[in-house]
Amino acid sequence: MSDALIVWDARHENKVLALFIEEFCHELERFSLTFKVVSINDVIESATNQIKPSMKALLDIVHKESPLHLITFGSKANSLASLISPALRCKLHTNKLPDWLDKSEVSSAIKRIARYMHKEDNWGDGTREEDYLFPRYFSSASAKLLSFSEDPLAESIVQHARLNQIDLEVGSLQEFLPPSQYLVHECGLLIVSEELQTDINLVDVANAYGMPVMLISKQGRRYGIIEGENGWVVNSIQQIPYINFLKNWQEMSQNAREMISLYSRSIQSDRSGLRCYCSSFGYPERLELKDFKLRG
Repeated sequence: MSDALIVWDARHENKVLALFIEEFCHELERFSLTFKVVSINDVIESATNQIKPSMKALLDIVHKESPLHLITFGSKANSLASLISPALRCKLHTNKLPDWLDKSEVSSAIKRIARYMHKEDNWGDGTREEDYLFPRYFSSASAKLLSFSEDPLAESIVQHARLNQIDLEVGSLQEFLPPSQYLVHECGLLIVSEELQTDINLVDVANAYGMPVMLISKQGRRYGIIEGENGWVVNSIQQIPYINFLKNWQEMSQNAREMISLYSRSIQSDRSGLRCYCSSFGYPERLELKDFKLRG
């Protein structure tokens, strides 16, 4: 018997989805609950953690495990779980994944019936605050900086970069938002103004990639930025600290930039990603697995 039974669709050799499930389980281990992971496969091998894509197979494993929570990821797993939901004694959590993360094929009729029977949690691209966020690609924590051509301060940011010999890439939002990858691989730190941040939650999107953010906020609002851990906040690009922060980033060792990149991902996970989702089940975090910086 497990506190949670996790079911996902492994039929299409989706390496990105496999990484998602691996990271989800890693985060779930931080909490005081037991869980079992079962994959849906067309051909069942000797492993005991696989089931066929059928309602009977899913119902059998649920009865065997008697979990308190059934958690499913992907259209096929969600549909099967929703269709058997009247027979479940546990709490059901279905999760709609973005197209690039979910290759399941389910008929539109079954999808409609399943969604009518049970509401799904959404894993999106960061454009809606109610969505959970998981990116397809991760930053290489390079020394190069990134700004957007759509930013109201774009021209000033470029001028300051040229004047101070800062290695800056100017791209578009479309090249940055999931499932894009080019700008994520090329750049290590995002410079963005508060005006653009309020339109799209760019701090969370960037942090999900592992990219810290230099936020230019006249009002000093932080939007979740913890100074020196997932970014920095300045009131104006005219301030000396603004250029100092950018130069310090480029002069850091690769190991230091990678450490800040990991902190950025961890903070985003806690706020709008995997760790945030795991905490929603109501189990306390294991004290011995909390971040070392919280233990003092």
